[in-house]
Amino acid sequence: MKISRFNADFGNSTYSNLIDNYFFEMPTNVVEVKKEVAEGKFTSSIEDPADLKERLMVSTVIGNEERYFLVGEFAEREVLGNNHIKKLHNKVESHIPYVMFLAAVAYFQAIEGESTDNEVTIEYFSTMLPIWLLKKLNKFSEMQNKMAAKFEGTHQVKVLTLGMEKELTINVEEAACRVESEVARWAIKKTPELQDNDMAKQFENYDVVAADIGGGTDDLVLLPAGLKAPRSRESFVSNTEAPFLAHLENFRKDKLPEHFDSVRELEKFIYTNISKTKMERRDGNTGEKFDLTDVIKKFLKEYTEIKISQIENTFPVPKDKVYKYLYFGGVAEVLEESIRLVTEEKYGREISESNHIVAENARLLNLYGLEILSRAEQVKKAAKETQTN
Repeated sequence: MKISRFNADFGNSTYSNLIDNYFFEMPTNVVEVKKEVAEGKFTSSIEDPADLKERLMVSTVIGNEERYFLVGEFAEREVLGNNHIKKLHNKVESHIPYVMFLAAVAYFQAIEGESTDNEVTIEYFSTMLPIWLLKKLNKFSEMQNKMAAKFEGTHQVKVLTLGMEKELTINVEEAACRVESEVARWAIKKTPELQDNDMAKQFENYDVVAADIGGGTDDLVLLPAGLKAPRSRESFVSNTEAPFLAHLENFRKDKLPEHFDSVRELEKFIYTNISKTKMERRDGNTGEKFDLTDVIKKFLKEYTEIKISQIENTFPVPKDKVYKYLYFGGVAEVLEESIRLVTEEKYGREISESNHIVAENARLLNLYGLEILSRAEQVKKAAKETQTN
């Protein structure tokens, strides 16, 4: 099986993939189990490859030792499945992104490839790293190269899910790692066909604060007018104060402990219901409904007030100048209504609408930026090959 483009966003909460135009995502959950536990985990087999995503168990060799993992939805119910969301997650050193990648390839091969095929070749793989992690070394490129090297080359993975057992060899011919948040500007500047995007016109004459609001950190980038590349290292700031998932967990414990057993459960409920008129929780046994709209929206608005203040104070606006603010990331999508309300209260509707913009497809803007750069790289490579021939 051959994959032309594989773009991966290893989010702290959700892992998103765009593989040759096919999108799918999984909860970022990886739980290691012992071999004997793995061998007795299943009591029934599956026949439909589409069911594999909900029952992923794989093994791979790490450090000369074969290790066994539950992945995605299958790991979500495990006690330790969400431990990583409580701390900054070093994706370069951690095995979690690597195991998620192997599992994603195995799932994609199962649904799109031949059952007899045991080899997958990925021509171009790209992912990205958050700003706080890139700043750990003197040059961003040092950490980017480490992350790319983690995926480039040959990998082995065994699918252990009963009914879908298979051993795969994965060959990654070329791997690249981009700067998270900065990469998103390309999803505004260009269309998937690599043409100039009309959406970018509103930013032609304004410096832009690109605010990637995530579950664990916020990555902020100051872009010169026209969504050009940042001027210096100081244009990149990572904010680890008041992370969304930590605030959400405190809110759950204080206000909604009888409704949600975990922060992940509450997070899913909000993402699923945020666009609805009412955010209702239903008791499966009694059928009783609980309207949680007011209490959740109050929390989201209060949290947004904190975020807007933090973002604006990160890059103070010079005298006689106007910045535009572009909000994206998974949390920005949830906060869209609150961002409008908070900025309208502070500045009025006109300034709110013109200067505080939540991107369309906010949750996937980074991934779309990766896709556009991947396509551009392939076009460039094809042009070079044509000139050589």
